[in-house]
Amino acid sequence: MSDTLSSRMLVNVLGIPGILLCIYFGNEIFLGFIFVVSILAMMEYFKLSEQKSISPQYVISCLSAFIILMFYYVSDLSQIYTIPLGQFFVLIVGITLITELFRNKPNPSLNIAVSLFGIFYIPLLLGALIGIREFFPLQSDLNMKLTFSLFIAVWLCDSAAYTFGKLWGKKKILERVSPKKTVVGAVSGLITAIMVYLAFIKFRFIVSSDPTFSISYSDAVMMGIIVGVFGQMGDFIESMFKREVCVKDTSRILGGHGGVLDRFDSLLIASPLIYLYLKFIID
Repeated sequence: MSDTLSSRMLVNVLGIPGILLCIYFGNEIFLGFIFVVSILAMMEYFKLSEQKSISPQYVISCLSAFIILMFYYVSDLSQIYTIPLGQFFVLIVGITLITELFRNKPNPSLNIAVSLFGIFYIPLLLGALIGIREFFPLQSDLNMKLTFSLFIAVWLCDSAAYTFGKLWGKKKILERVSPKKTVVGAVSGLITAIMVYLAFIKFRFIVSSDPTFSISYSDAVMMGIIVGVFGQMGDFIESMFKREVCVKDTSRILGGHGGVLDRFDSLLIASPLIYLYLKFIID
């Protein structure tokens, strides 16, 4: 137990400042960070599937992940790519199908399905963090603060859900998928996420230098709801996959924290929704 606690503390001491520094510097540093996280998380997901005699296509999935993240990173895609993202996915599906034809592996249908889903589930969703960090072309500082706020809201939401759920939670929220999570924990996480965003607006941490638009208190509430509701759903979704193969963590790469996918599961759902909210509501 003490070893697990020590490893968790070590990861917190080293990992949290490292992540915040990557967010602060942005650009290629943050791109590289999200690429490494995406690859590690995707490998963990594929390892889970291998327990059911499935053989995902690692190389194609990793190359696809890099290209998808570059789509998020490059602002003027026409200067870099000759095909839009939708057509790229058509190409990847075709390559995956043809590759499987010559692999001579059992369960080809499942191999293809898991390979493609891994690409859509992890780099496509997690890449939205890059989209947020590069969202406003002329306001890098605001992009940094929006990304920072998202991470803080997710972390504190998870912490509040765990703490208050453990102290006072009795009624289970989705016991079939995650036996320990409670209604009290989920509500506490939601309230915490909303309060985090309201605090960032109240103390003018998230402020736009562009006078034509602003991020309001109602925007803060909506972003808090996205993190508090859909971020927790991301946790449940990952638990569903782990429960299918009867494992507690996706790996032990982070010691007591489990795997990379365990740490970023909430961001997989929250970050693309925040990105879409910025794109279609605020921008």
